[in-house]
Amino acid sequence: MALGSAARAPISRRIAGLDIVNSDRGLPVLWAAFLTVLVAGPWLLPGYLFGTDWPGPRRLDFPTGAYSAAPLQAVLAAISWAIGAETTGKLLVLASLFGAVATAYGAVPIGGFVPRAAASTIYVLNPFVYGRLHYGQLYLIAAYAVLPWVALRLRLLFLEPTARSALLAAVGVALLGVLDLHLFFVSSVLAGSLLLAHVISIGGRTRYLKRLIPWALLASGATLAVSAYWIIPDLLGRGREGSFLSGISTNAMIEFAAVPDPRVGLLPNLLGLYGFWAEDSQRFLSMKAYVPVWPGVLALILLVAAIGAFAGMKRKQDQLAPWVAGLLLAAGIALVLEIGVSHPLTARLAYWLYAHVPPYRGMRDAGKWAALLALVYSQLVGLGAVAILDWIRRRKLSPASVDWMAAGAGALLLAIPLGYGNGLLFGSHGGIRPSQYPAGWYAADRLLLADPHPDRTLFLPWHEYLSFDFIQNENEVVATPAPGFFSTPVLVSANPEGFSTAPPTDPDQVAISKLVSDGPMGAWAQVLTAHGIKYVLLARTVDWKSYAYLDSTAGLAKVADFGSIVVYRDSGGP
Repeated sequence: MALGSAARAPISRRIAGLDIVNSDRGLPVLWAAFLTVLVAGPWLLPGYLFGTDWPGPRRLDFPTGAYSAAPLQAVLAAISWAIGAETTGKLLVLASLFGAVATAYGAVPIGGFVPRAAASTIYVLNPFVYGRLHYGQLYLIAAYAVLPWVALRLRLLFLEPTARSALLAAVGVALLGVLDLHLFFVSSVLAGSLLLAHVISIGGRTRYLKRLIPWALLASGATLAVSAYWIIPDLLGRGREGSFLSGISTNAMIEFAAVPDPRVGLLPNLLGLYGFWAEDSQRFLSMKAYVPVWPGVLALILLVAAIGAFAGMKRKQDQLAPWVAGLLLAAGIALVLEIGVSHPLTARLAYWLYAHVPPYRGMRDAGKWAALLALVYSQLVGLGAVAILDWIRRRKLSPASVDWMAAGAGALLLAIPLGYGNGLLFGSHGGIRPSQYPAGWYAADRLLLADPHPDRTLFLPWHEYLSFDFIQNENEVVATPAPGFFSTPVLVSANPEGFSTAPPTDPDQVAISKLVSDGPMGAWAQVLTAHGIKYVLLARTVDWKSYAYLDSTAGLAKVADFGSIVVYRDSGGP
């Protein structure tokens, strides 16, 4: 099956938007805005967005050290200073969704509106994005939005190696490092796959390599130079990421391994972009509830992608064969690595990578490899849509019949990914909603600010992750939001309490953990004073009743009860 030329004039202008040429800049913007509003429109209502790893910050602070995400955090802090953290959080989500649609739309090498719209829809409306939004992994979603643009820059670098293409590819990969290191690592697999495919596919291999190598080295060197602020400290063992990687055990690979579907098993689940370990937590409704026949819809998506792969490999012009081959190779690698320790056939490889490739430890959440699968699906579905529409236009039928067939096929090509990802529509059907902090939290913050010397504040219950009834999401469990809400320094638990993570060894964490363990027998006033803690906040959530002894603990005085939160003061402090 041959693919039609991207430059071919539309068969009929009577079918509005069916084959608008790629030079029309308005369509990708309108389509990106449409899908973004369709998903995130309800999130524009007043309130903070919450997710497990995005605890609705009321304040976004500037970074205090050099780590990979420091530039992003600085930008968000500057924006929040101008428009507030509530709006900044929503802006981050909306910009990421809009960017993901626009970049996936633009990354498809050929085709008009329908193929590109279908590609961008499957890239954004899928179980991977659904689960990560519910879990509040907004930096990951921001990097995910950039990934198609990085893929495009890599393709152009390997097709036409120049200084410009090398530097733009470096900018893209370095930006991934700022937004999310997982996809920075994923992009290396994509780059390697595309490089290998182009070297094998392009004629005059020696001449091609002589032309490519200098610019590939420039791209690599520029990426390292831009990323040196976090790479060098990590290599020296002083960086935040390096310290984190060294603390990841093999148990973490088991705890965060990809999960199977109870009916169809592991492989179909992962091919469907499911398998996120948190799906088994029951904290949010599975996207499968919105598409009970998801395996059948997935089969249609894979069929269109297979048509795109076949047609792309056969196409001689536009040099699509190395692009398709590289994508297929990257998808195969991503799938094997996502299976990881979840299957005996791939577990040995996963453990070997853990032992010998330290950056791989950061991919303990194997489900993040699905980002690469989603990218491959989007591009191959786009090419498949081009091939299907081109086949229809070549039928020896009346122009009216061809127009109607093309219109029907175009509608179906858009309906399939919309149906598959409909669980994300309308704010995940109300599963994610803006939420307001209780009035008591604001009152407690005013009390702390009224003290000219508030020192530090301890937040209880002593858990890193807590559920709060004021959060309107299906998933009410979030990382403790106190540090991002209160205006004074707040000490919270840093222990995720998972079987793969050892308790923190920081002196503050050790001291407070022992204090909580000792309960009413603990020397609360003395320990709090020794650690510079003047106030204790007890939120009425989860096991807050187990702290009832604080009312009668020597050296602590209850100074206010605001309903949702109680404030104690260490009377032994200054």
